Amino acid sequence: MISEKLTDRLNADAMRRMAGKVRQGRRRALLTISRCCVVVTDDGRETRELIFDEPPTIGQLTERVGQDVWVLSVQMRRVPRTARLRRAVAAE
Repeated sequence: MISEKLTDRLNADAMRRMAGKVRQGRRRALLTISRCCVVVTDDGRETRELIFDEPPTIGQLTERVGQDVWVLSVQMRRVPRTARLRRAVAAE
């Protein structure tokens, strides 16, 4: 007969591994429905948002907006479901 302590330990190990896999899958799923929004300004008064499919490197930002800009924020935003559907239909 297998001891109860062994089965409990094996169950706990399996749950930890599953939780890690679930966490990785959720991160991948969120990345596919999210876009990186970078808010920049060049005069300190007016701002503009730049949208990237994934977080840009400094080189990619510089290439897109030039060198004399200030980065105010960088955040991941979920793309609304309707926009994702429109994009999928347009790709067909």
